[in-house]
Amino acid sequence: MTKLKFLPSLLAFFLCALPALGVHAQLQAQKKSAPKTHASVTAPSPALPLATLPLLPASAVREIDHIVALVNSEPITKNEVLLRQRRLEAQWRAQGLSVPSEQELFTSVREQLIDEHILQQLAKENGVRISDSQLSEVLRGIAQQNQLATIAELKARYEADGGNWSNYQDEIRNELARAQLREREVDARVRVSDSEVDQAMQQKNSADNATPDINLAQILIALPDDPSASQIAKAKQEADSVIAQLRGGADFAQIAAKVSQSSDKEKGGVMGLRSASRYPPLFVEATKSLKAGDISALQRSAAGFHILKLLERKAGSTAMVTQSHVRHILLPLTANLTEAQAKRQLTNYKSQIDAGSTDFATIAREHSTDGSAAQGGDLGWAVPGLFVPEFERVMNALPTGKISEPFTSRFGVHLLEVVERKQAPVSVHEQRELVRSQLREKKGAEAYAPWMADARGRAFVEYKNGYQ
Repeated sequence: MTKLKFLPSLLAFFLCALPALGVHAQLQAQKKSAPKTHASVTAPSPALPLATLPLLPASAVREIDHIVALVNSEPITKNEVLLRQRRLEAQWRAQGLSVPSEQELFTSVREQLIDEHILQQLAKENGVRISDSQLSEVLRGIAQQNQLATIAELKARYEADGGNWSNYQDEIRNELARAQLREREVDARVRVSDSEVDQAMQQKNSADNATPDINLAQILIALPDDPSASQIAKAKQEADSVIAQLRGGADFAQIAAKVSQSSDKEKGGVMGLRSASRYPPLFVEATKSLKAGDISALQRSAAGFHILKLLERKAGSTAMVTQSHVRHILLPLTANLTEAQAKRQLTNYKSQIDAGSTDFATIAREHSTDGSAAQGGDLGWAVPGLFVPEFERVMNALPTGKISEPFTSRFGVHLLEVVERKQAPVSVHEQRELVRSQLREKKGAEAYAPWMADARGRAFVEYKNGYQ
């Protein structure tokens, strides 16, 4: 059975959490630095998005369980760590990454789970609540990402793959709560000045002028994880034979379709025209001195042996961006209107719109307090980075023509509709807003580390039994 992509790109809009690859990079960096005691652990990274990792049934972990840490008296068990650890290992192997030792990974995952428990407790203390409607909206989006029509179908497929649906819902709800806590406590306080944008734009323009677009084709002779000397020698011999055929005039596309072990073999190995920055550095370096039609020397990576052909090279293309035409209804929170009351009102308005008894523009003109109310809530065309993150995440995840469930931003409670989307060239103003958004995200990540370190410093963490 094909495994579902339970949180592919969708929840990236909702979560400000560290990808599993970040843990891999963190472990690799730790190997190069002096060892640290538990008491001197550096500022932890954001919590792992557990649901983005490959599905692994709990039955896959059959260890004698015990408590490995307490976070303000809340336990973390060995099997909880091991289940996360197995998921990470499965993902890294699938991506051709080296897997750290069992003990190293166990220690790192335990630290990540400690961070998650601290954040979850802080979210609860700060009144962060993820409603059933918010959870359902995310689950519907995940179903659509997996070409499933309903949440019920998603549930059936998840359980068929060995997962516990109730636990999965809790995981997503907890991740959303942690993300919302971060938005309130960290991201909302980040400011980016015009001078910072000016400087970043200058650097970006210099980099764009120096980075052409290239189109490469490849033939991959793959290697298994941890290959033996004989396996490496056999693969290199096959790759050398392929290069000899190509030097002798054989058609690259035909050879690629016949022997390559990459996902693009059916297209003759063609990977497509894109910015050189979007190709692996190994590929860019190997082809930088080639002319169109030339074939590179044999290249070795963790995936195997690569033979590359430069198909074309041209100056960087005009940047394109997805623009969204949106409208919304805003109810700000006041002493006389709580978040729960505002959401009930907006839910009632949404029901009226869905039933056809009124329309979005009419409700917006009559009830929205935003400056766009006179235009029926119409905010016009928006580029990424124009709105605050909590608004933009909902906007990006919402299908065209659909109305969101009520959701909360720093300005109040919203009802949002995406009218249409289009791809369009990025104007200078829009480029500045994109750069501003990227800087805001970068500064948010920088601000998060000391904030999380402070939160951890105020928590009581007690280590119990270790890896053994």
